Amino acid sequence: MAFLRAIARIVEHTDMKRILYILTLFTLTFVVSFPLFGQFDTEEPVDSLENKILYNKQRTFGAVAHNLGFGINFRTGKRLSIFKTRMLEFEFVTMKAYKQIYLVTDYPNSKRFVFGKMNDAFFLRANIVWKKLLNRKPYWGGVEVRWLYGGGFSLGIAKPYYLYVWKDPDGDGYYSEIEPEQYDPQQHSTTYIFGRAPFSDGLDETKVHPGLDIKTGLNFEFGKRNTKIKSVEIGAAIDITPTGLTIMASSENQIFFPTFYISLLFGQRYNKY
Repeated sequence: MAFLRAIARIVEHTDMKRILYILTLFTLTFVVSFPLFGQFDTEEPVDSLENKILYNKQRTFGAVAHNLGFGINFRTGKRLSIFKTRMLEFEFVTMKAYKQIYLVTDYPNSKRFVFGKMNDAFFLRANIVWKKLLNRKPYWGGVEVRWLYGGGFSLGIAKPYYLYVWKDPDGDGYYSEIEPEQYDPQQHSTTYIFGRAPFSDGLDETKVHPGLDIKTGLNFEFGKRNTKIKSVEIGAAIDITPTGLTIMASSENQIFFPTFYISLLFGQRYNKY
């Protein structure tokens, strides 16, 4: 719990754009350093597309941006044939609502907040995905196109959204104190909201919502080295939570969360003997 609260403090003082920048920088740094601790072939072969060497294993790391948030991605898998690859994928993404709008009250030093928001939402996915080769790049390089499809287990995570609310401790009509409270559409109006409370508030009230997810897309790989993977992927995904997950009070127990995404992926192909 101490670790989660430390993460929460970082999130609390960092805006969403900066978090995305940090995640992307972390991913790129990890990929660059990966060969230092990876156990691959002791001798790297002459590596060009002209040699037509088939590598059976691959791993990729990447950053994901979608129309309702962002996240990180990891895949590991093996080649099934010349044209088909099967991979195990783990992905963590944030999720916001379509009607999510930030407000700021007139109070001095007030913090912006989303009025009507009940929970911060995240999805942790564990999938099996297949990549089918559609267009092989020529020996001098170019772009290789693959169709990706798959799905698996999706865990929706809902952390209550807390606000700082002005209070009248003495009941004399003088609102002199602010206290963190979970947003309640029946009690809270913008009149007495000071701003968003720290992300750590309500962390111990987090609930999980098991479900499924499905995704499909096109993967565009570029570069001249077979062992080095550099690719851009675009596609669509949908998370399905049978019990429902609420982000906004106006859309309680939402079951379907469709998104469009773009990913930047880096990694390696290798043979393990």
